[in-house]
Amino acid sequence: MPRRLHLRMLFLFAVLLIPAGTLLVATSLRGARRYHQEIVQRQNLALAQNLVHESGDIGLTNAETGGLPDLVKMLAMANPGVEIYVLDDERRVVQGPTNVVLAAPRVRGAPLDRFVAAASGADAVFPILGTDPRRGGDVVFSAAPLGGGGGWLYVVLTDASRASLARSVQTSTTLRLLLWSAGLGLTLLLATGFVSFSLLTRRLRRLAQAVGRFQLDGDGEDLSRPASHRDEIDDLQAGFADLAHRARAQYRELERADLRRRELVTNVSHDLRTPLTALQGYLEAMDEADAARARDYLASARRSAARLGHLIDQLFELSRLEGDSDALHCEPFPPAELVSDVAQKFALAAERKGVDLGVQAEDDLPFVRGDLGAIERALSNLLENALRHTPPEGRVRVTVAATRDDVEIAVADTGPGIPAGSEERVFERFYRVEEGRSGEGSGLGLAIARRVAELHGGSIRAERAEGGGARFRFTLPVDASGGGPPPAQPPADAR
Repeated sequence: MPRRLHLRMLFLFAVLLIPAGTLLVATSLRGARRYHQEIVQRQNLALAQNLVHESGDIGLTNAETGGLPDLVKMLAMANPGVEIYVLDDERRVVQGPTNVVLAAPRVRGAPLDRFVAAASGADAVFPILGTDPRRGGDVVFSAAPLGGGGGWLYVVLTDASRASLARSVQTSTTLRLLLWSAGLGLTLLLATGFVSFSLLTRRLRRLAQAVGRFQLDGDGEDLSRPASHRDEIDDLQAGFADLAHRARAQYRELERADLRRRELVTNVSHDLRTPLTALQGYLEAMDEADAARARDYLASARRSAARLGHLIDQLFELSRLEGDSDALHCEPFPPAELVSDVAQKFALAAERKGVDLGVQAEDDLPFVRGDLGAIERALSNLLENALRHTPPEGRVRVTVAATRDDVEIAVADTGPGIPAGSEERVFERFYRVEEGRSGEGSGLGLAIARRVAELHGGSIRAERAEGGGARFRFTLPVDASGGGPPPAQPPADAR
């Protein structure tokens, strides 16, 4: 069996066509022969009866004595296409052509009875084949009952010379022409099938070649969707194009994930090593320091340990949130109340730094649905980031407002702002803006805030505020269940 699809189709086509063609030729030859026999028999339907009528002296008695009337002999000599036999009542041959050895000395009676009935006007299906006494096969005939004394006149309508001549014609001309015509037609059909199957499978072969050249790294051919869907091949190409695009996107995402993993290991190692080194240095210096300096070293060691613990907590939190939303325990709550509570936690730190921290919330805000702990952590990271980068005498404002389908919490500061082009990168893990920003943060707070927003179906974006500073917009979807009437809102500009 060939490996190519169009060659397999051609092979199956040939397997079906050659037997079908042979059967058609054989059926045609048989039908032509039966038609010729029917015409001959219908034309000579009354031949035997006419012979009996014209030769009134034909009878079983004189036939058995060895002679046929002169008229019958003359007709047999004038028409070599017939052979005349006389049968008795038992359908046995009692007289026939001279010097002939009979292969079948007795004729079947059923065809003879059907022929006599058809000659009398009864319905019949021609040709009616009877026994050929000379050759023993089946042959068309004409028959009629004899006069007195019983018996039958049996006329065979095809003799040996006619059969031999027919075989010669078929062998030398007719059959040969028919076979050549059939062979030529079969060859043309096979050639047409080869061209047709090749054209039908051409697009499939091109698609197979494109699939073979496809590579995930982007160096292979870019498979595109067909302009229109005409058949199953176009559907297959469209399906594989979509699959290829998804595979490449997933491959690139895996590459980016692997790059982020390596960066994470590098950054974590660096950020963990810094406080650990400082902590180790302070502890070693305490052995040789006096009491006053030892207390300073101890305080510095505590700050390094706190920073180390804070970094580890954020790493665990981000790792937990990198899973799916099953890690969340969502419930409806009033957003203004949560914002007020988070701002209250940072009020003392803002006062110590000399930063004006305020909250502004609209009245009658709808409820939102989410995990209180996760959202509180995200807001805390936003406020901590704003306070860290706001200089003394600066201002941090938290506003809560309802949009069409969301509640937006905006945290704005009056710090140095975000450099152009860094609005998206500030949410990457361990990313720090070099200009105007201190290096005290871990670089994980904003990444955690973005992940919390994504898990809740919201969003977060950073922008440069007018007049300097940065603004972070954190949105949460409104609770679809309607929640309930919100409680009393905190006073505007609460501190």
